[in-house]
Amino acid sequence: MMRYLCISVTLLDQSFHGTGDGGIPEWPPSPMRLFEALLAGARCGCREAEWSPERADAFRWLERQPAPMIVGPAAERGAAYTLFVPNNDGDVEAERQDRLTSKTVRAQWLRDVRDVAGVDGSLPSIHYLWPIQDADWAEARVHAELLCREARRLVALGWGIDQAVAEGRILTDDEAQALPGRRWRAWRVPRVGSESARVPASGSLTDLEDVHRAFVQRIRGREYQPTRQLRRFEVVQYLSSQTLPARPYAVFELSEGVAFQPQRAATVAAMLRSLACRLALSDTHEFPGGTEVYVAGHVDTRRGTPPRFSYLPLPTIGHAHADGMIRRVLIAEPFGGNGAQAEWAQQRLRNALLRNEQGNDQGILLDLWRPGSRAVVGRYVDEAEVWSTVTPVILPGLDDGKQSKAERLFLKAVEQAGIPIEGIAELALRKAPWWPGAQHPGDYFVPNYIRKLSRWHVRVRFCEAVPGPLAIGAGRHVGLGVFAAAERGAVGR
Repeated sequence: MMRYLCISVTLLDQSFHGTGDGGIPEWPPSPMRLFEALLAGARCGCREAEWSPERADAFRWLERQPAPMIVGPAAERGAAYTLFVPNNDGDVEAERQDRLTSKTVRAQWLRDVRDVAGVDGSLPSIHYLWPIQDADWAEARVHAELLCREARRLVALGWGIDQAVAEGRILTDDEAQALPGRRWRAWRVPRVGSESARVPASGSLTDLEDVHRAFVQRIRGREYQPTRQLRRFEVVQYLSSQTLPARPYAVFELSEGVAFQPQRAATVAAMLRSLACRLALSDTHEFPGGTEVYVAGHVDTRRGTPPRFSYLPLPTIGHAHADGMIRRVLIAEPFGGNGAQAEWAQQRLRNALLRNEQGNDQGILLDLWRPGSRAVVGRYVDEAEVWSTVTPVILPGLDDGKQSKAERLFLKAVEQAGIPIEGIAELALRKAPWWPGAQHPGDYFVPNYIRKLSRWHVRVRFCEAVPGPLAIGAGRHVGLGVFAAAERGAVGR
């Protein structure tokens, strides 16, 4: 049974003024901001006398937890305006009567308020959810319940004018799923265009105490001591649960005169995997889960799918006269990978010989060298809302010739690929290919272990743009179920 420590914060106004690193308006408010606000509320004024080792232990327990999920309303940046206020460097120069400084204000205004407000019309809350496994509940219970009580002392979240009230609760999994609002998940891999957010880390409490002490003691007689900044925290990126982080990859182009028919995508993927395994076994690089799992893909799928490489041949597409021939190949980490494995593949497989089962040379893996290669690869790796299969999706079961069952199986395949089902807005399945140069699903070579499963070409429109490379289905690691970015709004055409 999964439980959640849920701390819900309700802003007393529909605006939020807090900014993240670099002065960028922040939404949702970062977990580190909440951690600081909880600590400030717990030790504000006369409450400092109530501070105890038990409270400190609870905050230290919280700083060791993984980054929480955040649920709440969306927000949009309002128009910026400038205020002129007294300069607060009076610690350095006591006389500041004639000096003003400008301050740019750009609030975030809460959206979707009606969708996530209470039934009584109250303002919406921002919920921070820390999962607690059942095995950890006995130890975590004391800390979690104490933090629930401390949450009531929170005064503000953001600037001083962002006054708020908070409450803490212990929720079941069903109760957590029922919370209204948009969901954001934390990822530790950067994604282009996404702002970073601070989260507590081990030692954050002690570091905050040191920062506060340095601020209080900054003036000693007529001597000014510079204050220090917070150092103990980690940085993540919060993305909507309807989208995905970047997927690191290594990409190669075959030598001049070498190309494979698109129907042989799984065969090309097998040659690429064999090459990667051979080089990995002779190398000292450490892969998550080991070489046999991450590189070779030898896994027991009944126990889940651990992180592993996906070997994706890229048929030539993108214009009406594209022949669909495979001239480029790609090795991708799972979504949210740290890029270290893809970097290894790019370095170790560069200029290596691709060989078939008989040991015959099938071409050399080169860096992209054709003028149009980056445009072709971009179809597979750029962000887009609408994606269409180039090689068919192998469904995780038999559809019995029923379209409705095929759609249900495809959604199951989406979940198995680690892609949020709630992020799909529309989908269309058919046997005819979507791309010039692609073939009927029945024409593709399929490995024996998935040969009897149903095959479809699919077009999907996501609620938000997602990055590639995108591969779905039982053959997603061996070159089948590979998608390419289609034109916006193409579903149904």
